Amino acid sequence: MSVISRLYVFFASRKRWLFGLLGALTVCLLCLALSLRYKEDIFDFLPSDSDYSESMQVFTHLSEASRIVVIFEGDHPDSLCRAIDALADYYPEAVTQVDIDGFLSRLDFVYAHLPYFLSDSDYAVFHRRLAPDSLRASLLQAKALVASPGTSFLLPAVANDPLRLVPLSKGVSGRYAGAQSLFTSYDGYMMTADHRLAFAFVDSPYGSTESARNGDLVRSLASVCKQVQADVPSVSVRILGAPVIAVGNADCIKRDTLWAILLSLLLIGALLWYAFPVKRDIALIFLSVGFGWLFGMAALAMAFHEVSAIVLGIGAVLLGIAVNYPLHLLVHQRYTLSVAQTLQEVVSPLVIGNITTVGAFLALLPLQASALRQLGLFAAANLVGTIVFCVLFLPHLMRVHTSPVRDICLPAWVHRLPGRHYFAPLLLAVLLAGSAVVMVAYRQRPLFDPDVSHLNYMTARQRADFAFFEGLRADTYGEAYTLSQARSELQRRETLWRDFWRTHDADSVAAAVSAAAQEAGLRPELFAPFCRRISEPFAGGDVNAFSPAEMAALWQWRFDVAALNRRMTTILSDNFDYLGLVCSLIVLVFLCLCFRSLVLGLIAFVPMLFSWLIIVALMHLFGLQFNIVNVILATFIFGQGDDYTIFVVEGLLAQHRTGKRLLPQFSRSILLSALIMLMAIGVLVFARHPAMVSLGAVTFVGMSSVLFVAYTVPPLLFRLACHWRLIR
Repeated sequence: MSVISRLYVFFASRKRWLFGLLGALTVCLLCLALSLRYKEDIFDFLPSDSDYSESMQVFTHLSEASRIVVIFEGDHPDSLCRAIDALADYYPEAVTQVDIDGFLSRLDFVYAHLPYFLSDSDYAVFHRRLAPDSLRASLLQAKALVASPGTSFLLPAVANDPLRLVPLSKGVSGRYAGAQSLFTSYDGYMMTADHRLAFAFVDSPYGSTESARNGDLVRSLASVCKQVQADVPSVSVRILGAPVIAVGNADCIKRDTLWAILLSLLLIGALLWYAFPVKRDIALIFLSVGFGWLFGMAALAMAFHEVSAIVLGIGAVLLGIAVNYPLHLLVHQRYTLSVAQTLQEVVSPLVIGNITTVGAFLALLPLQASALRQLGLFAAANLVGTIVFCVLFLPHLMRVHTSPVRDICLPAWVHRLPGRHYFAPLLLAVLLAGSAVVMVAYRQRPLFDPDVSHLNYMTARQRADFAFFEGLRADTYGEAYTLSQARSELQRRETLWRDFWRTHDADSVAAAVSAAAQEAGLRPELFAPFCRRISEPFAGGDVNAFSPAEMAALWQWRFDVAALNRRMTTILSDNFDYLGLVCSLIVLVFLCLCFRSLVLGLIAFVPMLFSWLIIVALMHLFGLQFNIVNVILATFIFGQGDDYTIFVVEGLLAQHRTGKRLLPQFSRSILLSALIMLMAIGVLVFARHPAMVSLGAVTFVGMSSVLFVAYTVPPLLFRLACHWRLIR
C-alpha cells in the first residue's frame, strides 16, 4: 500500500489542492444525484424478459386491476340500497347499478370470439347437447327464457347461444359467473343472495401500480364512505381493490421507513456518542459514509434515467458495510502516533475487503431484473466512493496524536472475543451439527417464497374481504396461463373449434337446430346468428399480433398475474443460486490474490460458508423465507462477512509475524460495525409491513451468524494452519 502512503505524503503539504478537489467533486456528484428520477414499483425486482413485460401490459388493461370495490354490509337490503344511493350522490362516478348494457356488450364480444373461450371439457358437454333429445330440451328452455317477464334483453343471447355454451365457459358471462348462486339483483343493485352484502364499483384512471396518484383517489373515496356510513348508520362501508392495497402498502412502507430511520439514527448516534470520546470522529464517520452514498447516486444517474426508490431504501443496509472503513481508521488511529502508521497497518485489509465486496455486488449486474442491476451498481459505487474518501481525504481530516489517547468506550471483554476461547471449537461444532440436523428436518420447507402477494400489507378486514373474492375467482379462472402460453393456447383452441365442426358437420347441426326450433314453436330464423357462426370459417386473426388490450379482453378470466409472478420469482430464485456461486468465486479468488496465499484465502473464506449454513438453518427453524426483497440481503451479509474475516485474519497474521497485537483494535471496530448494521436494519423486525419485517428478520439472523463465525472460526483455522506449519 505504498502508493496510498505516498499520496498521503504528497497531499500533506498541498491540502488546499486536495480540499479544492474534494469540493469540486462533491458539487459534480451532487448535481448528478439531483438529476435522478424515482419510481415505486415492486415488480422491478422481477426478471424483465419480454414475456413478463408484455404480460404486465395485459394485466394493466384488465378491468379488475384498476377497479375499487365498495362493499356495503348491513342487515336489510333496503338499508343497503339507501347507502348505495348516498354513495351515488356523493360520488357520481361510482357504478352502483347492475350494468346490463355492459353485460350484453361483453356477451357480444364473447360470441364473436367464442372458440377462444371454450376449453376441452366444454366440447365434451357440447357433444352431448347435440343429441336430438338434448337439443329439443335446450330449445324449450330457450323458449321459456325469452317468454319470461323482464327477460327480453336476453333475446340476443338466446339467438347466439341456443345450446347454452357461454355458461360452460367459466367466467365469460360476468365477473363472478362461477358463483352466480351467491349473487342476485335487488332493485337493480348487486347483492349477495342473503342480502347482507352489496357492491358498487369505481374504476381508477391510474391503473393499479400508480400508488402516488391513486392515493388521492383512495383517500377521497374513503372519506365519502365515512360520510355514507354516517348517513346510514346501520350499514358499514369499506373499500377494497388493487389500487387500495397499493396505496396502503405505500403508506405503510413510508411510515415504517420514517420511524425506522428515526429510531436507528437515535440508536446509532447514541452508540457512537458513547463509544467515541472525541465527538469530531462521529462527524467524520457520517461524512465518509455520506460521500460514498453521494458517489453511488451519481453512478446511478449516469447509468439510468429513472431508478427504483426501493433500491435506495434497501441500500440503507450499505451503512453497515461502508461504516467499516472510517471506523477501522478512526479506531486504529487511537493506538498509533501518526496517520502514516495507521494507513500502513489498516489500509491493506480495508482495500482487500472493499475489492471482494465490490466484486460480489457487481455480480448483480448480469441479472435480468432492472432493480437488482441498479442495486448492484449503487452498492458497488457507494463502497468505492467510501473507500476513496477514506484513503484519500479522511487521513488529512483525522486528528494527529502525539501520544495514544483514551480508548473508545466499549466493554473490556470485546478485545478478547477473537482470542483463545477453549470452548469455541466445541460451541462451533455443536452449532454446525445442529444446523445440519435442522436442514435435514426441514428439507421440504422451501427457502425461497415465490409469491409476491405475501409482501402485501393488508388489515385483517381487508384480508377477509380479499379471501372472499379470491375464493370466487378460483372458481372462474380454471387453469392459469402466462402471456406466451395464452397465445399458444388460443391458437390451439382455434384448431379445436374447426376440427369439432368438421367432425360433426356444422350444416347438419344448423338444420337440426332449425327443426328443433319449429318443433318448440320458435321461428328458425331467430337462431340464424348461431347457425351462421358454426357454418362459416372462424376468422380470429393472428393471435401473435393481438395488442395487450385485446389479449386482456380475450384472456381476462384465465390470465393469472399471480401465477406469472410465481414463475418469475422462481427464475429469481435460480438467479439467487447463480449469485451465491459467483459471489463465492469472486471473493475466494480475490482473497487468495490479495493474501498471496491459498491457505490464508481459505481461512478468510471458509467461515462464510459456515455462517451461511447457520443462517439457512436458523431461517428454517424460525420459518423465515427469502423473497424478492430480502434476497438482496444475502449479498450484503456475504460482503459484510468477508470484511470481518479479512480483518480478523490480518490481525492474526500481524501478531504471528511481528508480534504486534492489532486484533483487539480490529475486534472493536467489527463489533461497532455489526451493532450499527443491526440498528440500521434490524429494527425493522418491529415494522408492520411484511417486506420490511422480512428485511429486519434476515438482517438479525444473518448478522448474528456472521459476527459469531468471524470471531470463532478464523482464529481456530489459523491456529490449526500454524500447527501444521502451513503459514510462515
